[in-house]
Amino acid sequence: MTPDQIIAEFERYESELSRILANFKRTRNGIYIGKGDDPLYRQYVRELIDFYNDTLGSNAYSAQIVHEYSNGFGYLGAPSLKGVENVLGVVRASMTRLRRNPNLLVRRKAEESLRQKENIFLIHGRDEAKWRELKDIVQSEFRLNPIILVQQPDAGCKTVIEKFEHYAQTCSYAIAVFTPDDEVSTDSETYLQARPNVIYELGWFCGRLGRENVMLLLKKETSIFSDLGGIIQKRFAQNISEKIVEIRGDLVAAGVLPET
Repeated sequence: MTPDQIIAEFERYESELSRILANFKRTRNGIYIGKGDDPLYRQYVRELIDFYNDTLGSNAYSAQIVHEYSNGFGYLGAPSLKGVENVLGVVRASMTRLRRNPNLLVRRKAEESLRQKENIFLIHGRDEAKWRELKDIVQSEFRLNPIILVQQPDAGCKTVIEKFEHYAQTCSYAIAVFTPDDEVSTDSETYLQARPNVIYELGWFCGRLGRENVMLLLKKETSIFSDLGGIIQKRFAQNISEKIVEIRGDLVAAGVLPET
């Protein structure tokens, strides 16, 4: 779809939600959604969430709609006037932004055209044996293309971050291997954690691809931040191959590998 077609589709949803809002019935006992509009409203919200994700990728609008929708029901279990108003407000705010900056939609399409389904970015620290083991699993077992930054040519990039972004944007999925590389000491404890660059790259992919397209493999005794709790995690004792079945399952669930 072109940016104009996408905006036109949002306008259609805005019009439908406005109609539902105007059709609320006001009585002495309260304000109620119009007859037949309840199931339509629920359907439109589900469609909108999918449409935002399909056209914008990881975005704040779909999350806002989920929040407003979840909290927008009256005590009888029907959509409230305020709930519909709030969802409509999110749609209108997004349309204002997209009309002002339609390049957001063009950029999303350009990013997706660069991504190759078989490209899997491998994020790693100092433990060379572990990333080489993961590379072999991704390449030989899953028949995918592992992207390891240190093995890629510079491609005209002047800095490491430029090189990282150049190759990262071609990948559809990322797997981070957290190994106990750095010792951190505080007044109360001493613990081992992954290298800072590994943590940064993991966060970058979560923001770009969404947490559902990022996997975290942790070697035993490696500490992680509580903020990373929402990412798929798999702990292994000695070898990554211990988790090969689970890794395959998550790649299938993400659409990277076909179901067998």
